[in-house]
Order: sequence, then C-alpha cells, then structure tokens
Amino acid sequence: MLKNDRVYCDRVECTHVYKPPLSLAKLYTHDAIEISFVERGAGIHQIANRSLPCTQGDVYVICQNVPHGYFLASKQDELHIRRIRLDIGDWFDGEVAVPDSDRFCYGIFSDNEQCAYAMLNAGTQEKVNALFDVIEGELEGKGDEWRDCVKANLMMLLITLGRYVNGAIKNIPAIPLKEWRKVTLTLQIISERFGDGDLTLADIAQELFLSQSQISRLFKNLTGRSFSEYLREVRLSRACKLLCETELHVDEIIKRCGFKDVTSFYQNFHKHVGMTPAQYRSEKRKGESVGQAPSREEKKNALLLEISECLQQGKAKALTGAVRTAIEGGYTPEEILEKGLLHGMNIIGERFKNNEVYVPEVLVAARAMHMGVQLLKPLLAEKGAYVKGKVCLGTVQGDLHDIGKNLVRMMMEGKGLEVIDLGVDVPPEAFVKAAIEQNCQVIACSALLTTTVGVMRDIVKLAEEKGIRDKVKIMIGGAPTSEALCRSIGADRYTDDAACAAIAAVELCREALGEQPVCQNKDEIK
Repeated sequence: MLKNDRVYCDRVECTHVYKPPLSLAKLYTHDAIEISFVERGAGIHQIANRSLPCTQGDVYVICQNVPHGYFLASKQDELHIRRIRLDIGDWFDGEVAVPDSDRFCYGIFSDNEQCAYAMLNAGTQEKVNALFDVIEGELEGKGDEWRDCVKANLMMLLITLGRYVNGAIKNIPAIPLKEWRKVTLTLQIISERFGDGDLTLADIAQELFLSQSQISRLFKNLTGRSFSEYLREVRLSRACKLLCETELHVDEIIKRCGFKDVTSFYQNFHKHVGMTPAQYRSEKRKGESVGQAPSREEKKNALLLEISECLQQGKAKALTGAVRTAIEGGYTPEEILEKGLLHGMNIIGERFKNNEVYVPEVLVAARAMHMGVQLLKPLLAEKGAYVKGKVCLGTVQGDLHDIGKNLVRMMMEGKGLEVIDLGVDVPPEAFVKAAIEQNCQVIACSALLTTTVGVMRDIVKLAEEKGIRDKVKIMIGGAPTSEALCRSIGADRYTDDAACAAIAAVELCREALGEQPVCQNKDEIK
C-alpha cells in the first residue's frame, strides 16, 4: 500500500456505533504500521475479536495486517482519531525495520507482536500532536530535505511512544505476523466468494497452500469464531441488506447469498435477527414510512455506492450481483455506469496516480469493471450509450512488452472509452490503418525499449501523409518517452502513467469530437 518513502496521514471522525457481536468484515487491515491517536472523545477500539474502551490520549500502534477499527459506544458520543500509516522498511534500516527484532519500531512491539498501547498524559499528548503536525506539514509542503525531516520526526514519535507503552494488550491473540496474513487472506476470500454455496475451508486451505487444521486453528484463534460460523454470519448480513434495499424474492436472495436450502436459511435467519425474512422486510419498510429508515433515494444511492466500492476492492462477484440488483430494481444503465462503475474506477485511477494503490490492485479493479460492463453492454447498446470515444492502442514495432499497455487499456476502458488493442510489435501502418477503418479519435503508442521510440515519429509522419492528422490525436507513453520527445516528433500528448493516460485520452477524444474539454490545463493530466 505504501512505498517509496511514502507516509499517509489523516483524521477520522467515527460515526458507526459498536454493536456486538461485531463481524470482522467491518474491520480493516493495512500492509503498513498504523499509529492511531485518540484526539478527542471516547469509544470502542476493536482489535481482532477483542473490544477495548478508548478515550482521549490513548495511542495504539498496530502492526501490519491486523484487523481493527474504531466505533462509538453510543450515538451521543464522539470519537476523533488521528492516524499515521507507514512502511517501516522504507524509512529505517537495521533492527528497527525487522519485525522479528526486539528493536522493531524502537522496541514498541517487544512485549506484543501485533499491537501496542500507550496512555498519554496532557503534556505528552501535546508533544505527540506536535509531531503529527510536523510530519503532516512536511508531507504536504515537501520543502527542502522534507524526507530527512519526516524521518527524524517519525523516529522521535516512535521513541516517545515507546517510553509510554504499557506492555501487551491483554487477550489479544499472540499470533506471529505471517500467520495474521494467512487469516486475513481467508477473510478476504470469504468476502469475495460468500455467494458460492460450495465454498469450503478445504478450498481456501488449498488456495493458500495450508492444511485445513492449520487454517482452522488460526481462524478460530483470531476471529473467535469457526470458519463455518463466520461464513454464515457474512451470508446472513448480506441477506439482510438485500431484503432492505431490493425487491428480490427470498428464493433469489437465498441463491445469491450461497445458502443451499430454504429450511436452513429460515432457521438461521430467525436465529440471527429474531424474525422471519418477510417480517424483517416489513419492519424495515414500516420504519421507512415513519422516517426511521433511509429513503428510497438514499437506498438507491447506497446501492450505487456499493457497486463503486466493490469495484475499488476488486470484488467481481459481489459487483456483478449488485449490478444485477440495480438492473432489476429499475436503475438506468447510464446511472449504474456513471455513478457506480466509472465512479469507482475514477477513484482507483486517482489513487494509482497518487501511489496509494499499485498495478495489482488496478488490474483486479479493472477486471471487476469489465464484468460489470458486460452486464450493461446490451442495455447501453440499445440506447447508443457508453462509448465516449475510440482509441487504437499498441506497443510499437520492435517492442514486445505489454504490461504497461494492458494497464493503460484497462484504465481507458474504465473511463468509458472503446479501445482497439492492436497488441505488441505494431508497425506504423497498422496504427494508421486501424485509426482510419475504426474511426478512432486517438492513436496511443507505448514503448519500453529506447531503440523503438523512432517508430513513434514514423506513426506521426504516416498519419500526416494519409491526411488524418487533423482528425486523429496521437499520444505516447512508456519509460523512454518524455514531454520533450512528444514535442520533437509532433505528437499531441505525453503522459507518464496509466491513470493520466486515461484522463488525457478522454480529453483528446472530446477535442476530436468537437466537445468542450472538462480539463483545459494540460498540467492537470501530466
């Protein structure tokens, strides 16, 4: 999540009330160290299957891949958290950066492998807040030698907190870090495949190259529930959501949530909420009529937001289920596309641009996007919607690299463009021919080898010779390319990453089609 000397700082105002027993699906994990400081208020901090009261001045240092989250104790409370997340290995060397060392994070985790707790007095709270302020300010301003300043203040923060750490937090499972990762991967698989009625612990154990007994023991130790109990809880929670937000028949909900028979579903559902599915739906609708539940418009927006979030998390099966629900609920394909799928892909693109997610996350999100679009294509085709422009894309002649090119294609498709992928080792004639025959607004050329950039110049010249240069924009990208090269060969746009390439392609298509560009400043998409 974080690399290349990156640190992420934010403030969170908690809004969700703690309701035990809490599903671990409501907690979050990071591939980074998190330092959480309770800046104001009081509430509950859930770490794995252990809930702890927290109040102003409490600090928790959470190791990688540990599920946790902050909650209000009641609706009347407030809870404001200040957080820093960092990859310790990006900033420090030696024992301080080695998880198995007693000096890891300057000894903060010497008594507990997963999390440490400190209760600060008023004076130390001011000192810690000041260190947070300096780190956040340096990350925003990035003045001279900002990395040195951030590292120095991170070191001071860790050393300061280490002096106040009160030892191990009682009843937190003492599982080595590598074991936590195995369990969190199991949780992720359940979240993505809960609708598969044939999903078993054996399937997950095989996928993770573990024995069933090993993963079962670890899962129980961390979550406080058996695998089957947790899977059933996820399925029932999803069934409740579908009953509230859709008009789906109970039989369809049972199928989508992975239950194999009606009898067991009704028995488990009644045990879960204390009423039948029909009674549960009726109660929620009754509450809606007196203003106690969200309006239909709010539920509509919630479903579109769910589609967006599923896409961002790469949950393809959950996404297609939500898209089907939206289609059956009377949503227009345009709003599902714009407010659900494209909204999620735009967020992923922005996070990729800011180095908050990387190629694997983008590829997974793009695959989920593709599956959602496949459901909408027949409906969009009827109205002539979806395509905002057409791009022919390829890696230039003499170059066989395609990872960057494929990523650019997915990002462009995520922006709603139709992309003609010409593949690799593409000669200039093929680019120009495709642009003419397919009526493309943009030719996008990729290269990784320095020896092949001359082909891009040939593509520009050939487009001029064929008389299409005033109608077709030409983009270039890849490791050996630059803004200077773009200008020297007469191309229209250079971008240095896939997210920027997708944004630029949309703008160039709009220009070519005579539409008003959304972004007039080219610096915004470089």
